[in-house]
Amino acid sequence: MRNIITALLLLFLSTKGQSQSNFVLMPSGAAFVPEHGFLPGKKFQFYPTIHKFNFSGQKVRVELLDGRAGLKMARTNCSSIELNNESEFNGQKGAEVVLQYFQKLLPEAGIAIDSTVGDTLKVELQALDSRLIGFGSIRAHGLCQMKIAFKNVIKYYCVDITDKDEHSPISSHAFVTRKTATRIITSAAIREVIEQFFMDLKSLNNS
Repeated sequence: MRNIITALLLLFLSTKGQSQSNFVLMPSGAAFVPEHGFLPGKKFQFYPTIHKFNFSGQKVRVELLDGRAGLKMARTNCSSIELNNESEFNGQKGAEVVLQYFQKLLPEAGIAIDSTVGDTLKVELQALDSRLIGFGSIRAHGLCQMKIAFKNVIKYYCVDITDKDEHSPISSHAFVTRKTATRIITSAAIREVIEQFFMDLKSLNNS
């Protein structure tokens, strides 16, 4: 059964009179996993979009369905790299990270998360994995695929980003551990998928 996770926006006012938005994830049947506590002793880095977007306060309800277990995909639609689904993002934490990414990037793009509105952004996470491929010269791959439905438009978004790509936050020559490399490239893959959706949303709003 797919886990349905809904992003709820809780707005608190600071004692200094300035408004401060605190986005709190409330996944069904699980506790919220904060950014600094996602992995013991490590911080999962969330990256901003490459391009800037301004959707002028457009309100959406966000629902995430984790469909990976049911689909059992061997490969994504955009890559020949096999999914082994053995990374630390294979289970529920992977879905939570994806939802936290939407929680971060939507407001940064001028989109307000509101669970009461009718416009629902339905996201199905279909694949999320990272692979280190090669011998000697190893290349890190971040693999992510989502099915996103919004305003009667359904589209599949797929990314296979490597540490040699222009938008990669990590260089292929960076001196980091294998685990750090896979975390960074996985994060970049999620970011790339969401940015692809933003590009389409911009075109949809202008049509």
